[in-house]
Amino acid sequence: MNSRSDPGSLAGEPAFQAMAACMPGALLQYVLSPDGEHRIGWMSPGCLELWEVTPQTIGQDAELLWAMVNAQDLLAMRAAVLVSARTLEDWTHEWRITTPSGKCKWLHGVGRAQRDAAGSVVWNTLIVDVSDSKRSHEAMRESEMRFRQLLEYVPNVSVQGYGLDLTTRYWNHASERLYGYTADEAIGRSLLDLIIPPPMRPAVVDAVTEMIATGLAIPAADLTLLRKDGVPVEVYSSHVYLDIPGREPEFYCIDFDLTERRESEAIRGRLQSQLRESQKMEALGTLAGGVAHDFNNIVAAIIGNVELALDDVPAEGPARTSLMEIRKASRRARDLVQQILAFSRRQLLERQVIELQSVVDESVRLLRATLPAGVELCTHVGPGVPRVLADGTQIEQVLLNLCTNAWQAVQGVEHGRVDIHLDVHHGTLPPSVHRLSEGREAASDAPATWARLIVRDNGQGMDGATRERMFEPFFTTKPPGKGTGLGLAVVHGILRDHEAVMEVQSAPGAGSTFLIYFPAAAGGLDPVPDTAAVAVPAQAPKTRSGPAQGAHILYVDDDEMVAFLMERLLRREGYRVTVFTDALLALAAVRDHAQPFDLVITDYNMPGMSGLDFARAVKVLRPDSPVAITTGYISEELRAQAPAAGVSELIYKPNTVEDLFAAVDRLAQAVLGKPHQS
Repeated sequence: MNSRSDPGSLAGEPAFQAMAACMPGALLQYVLSPDGEHRIGWMSPGCLELWEVTPQTIGQDAELLWAMVNAQDLLAMRAAVLVSARTLEDWTHEWRITTPSGKCKWLHGVGRAQRDAAGSVVWNTLIVDVSDSKRSHEAMRESEMRFRQLLEYVPNVSVQGYGLDLTTRYWNHASERLYGYTADEAIGRSLLDLIIPPPMRPAVVDAVTEMIATGLAIPAADLTLLRKDGVPVEVYSSHVYLDIPGREPEFYCIDFDLTERRESEAIRGRLQSQLRESQKMEALGTLAGGVAHDFNNIVAAIIGNVELALDDVPAEGPARTSLMEIRKASRRARDLVQQILAFSRRQLLERQVIELQSVVDESVRLLRATLPAGVELCTHVGPGVPRVLADGTQIEQVLLNLCTNAWQAVQGVEHGRVDIHLDVHHGTLPPSVHRLSEGREAASDAPATWARLIVRDNGQGMDGATRERMFEPFFTTKPPGKGTGLGLAVVHGILRDHEAVMEVQSAPGAGSTFLIYFPAAAGGLDPVPDTAAVAVPAQAPKTRSGPAQGAHILYVDDDEMVAFLMERLLRREGYRVTVFTDALLALAAVRDHAQPFDLVITDYNMPGMSGLDFARAVKVLRPDSPVAITTGYISEELRAQAPAAGVSELIYKPNTVEDLFAAVDRLAQAVLGKPHQS
């Protein structure tokens, strides 16, 4: 029988049934009658594996197959069948089903439509399970999508894809930033026309031809390519050649912009140079800390002996004037050591309520000693300047840094001038001030009165880019070897710690003005006595409280000059004193003395045993003996460790005369339970 007139005529043949049983998937005949009724003419045993139903069950109800089709695919499935029935074109389709056991499958079907004698459309079809292939394809598609998304948003890595004809197929965001072309502008255009300079084009064509022939990627290299605007750009370019079965080969260029690397190398060179400068400064700080001990011993001896000498000479004696000058010079030497330690960041600094005028006066004295020839330094202090809570040494450093920058800025300017103004500012601050401290952002929180310090020069000024970066550590506009770039960064940090605000006014050729606003201290507006108008009698004796009855002091210092001075000072004040220049002998005296000393005073820097070690040893032997340490350098570490070692007082050595007796009075009073009496 002709199969076209009777499409199911072969279904009952044993040979056909044997062949159908061996076929993957299922063979079936689907019939759609003119009145829209549909049925299964016959079906191979493979339907059980695909749909989990037997041929007999499906033969009784064709709707079972349609009921398994996923709702998302149902309309497309019906449309494909109707189109094939109308046109008698071959039917092919893919769809998803859910079997009675809950399995999800992708099926692929092909069939040839024929019309039988009754007018029905008959399809002899082959249905196969393509779930694995579909999942593999989907996984590949998702993998490629993730790969493209990854490349699309990788910063600073320019990736482009090209066909073998050099036509652009892929262009990520980094390529847009690097070369200036958007993806829409680049895709579809030739690589040669986009970024390859004309002299390089023949070599690029030859390299791509060789890559196609050998399958080996073009070697990576540093290249100079072109941006859209024609500006050359240096890149490190590497290549990947992809030959995926079933797809046309393509290659990818992966370019790294070398501009940032070159800039980073330059920055690293500058940072290394600045690091060397910082190491020099650190070495200077270490040196200053060591020198301070010996130098302060000398200064302390001078100050102490001057005080003794002043008590020994008559008020009208000619030597008194010389001694007063020696005392003044020695105190300036003491202050100079403090300044050196502050500059080297080796001094513990504390804020007090101070008058800024004294800081300005002292800074000007220091500045005039180093002022370059031809530069004029002028100061003006207005009336009613409030006192502020500040560290005088730190504010002095701010002034020195700003003025040093100012006179460097006026180099080469005819009639170079640096002005320092100090006045009072009432009310709100200008909106252009630079908020240096987090807690001062809101104008409502700002104090009503400020002490304003102004440093102005008529130098070369700064442009906008320099003003934006002027407080960055290590940023400098000076030539190599002329500056570390730390000056204004230190100023910024100090002013921030003081809750100050700053306004900077500068423009190229118009000089620079730094306006610093310090919040007035509580009670800072109280009248300040005019010390210049107070006459101090030359013969006025300095009075102190006398020692407590029976107070005995142990004084230890490896410097014989200082030890001898302290013994004389303390004995003159009426104390009983035992002095040692050897810490071990002093400990033996503490151990062997029948009665504990009323007060133990020791130097900090001693060979073989520090003042802290000595204090600990004393506390083991005599827990009730108070201990004080004298030193030319009170570091943060010493201040933190002293209480744990049982130290009651830290005395700055150059201030020995004043601070020593104050400490002795406090400690002796605490031990003996009553103040000293003259």
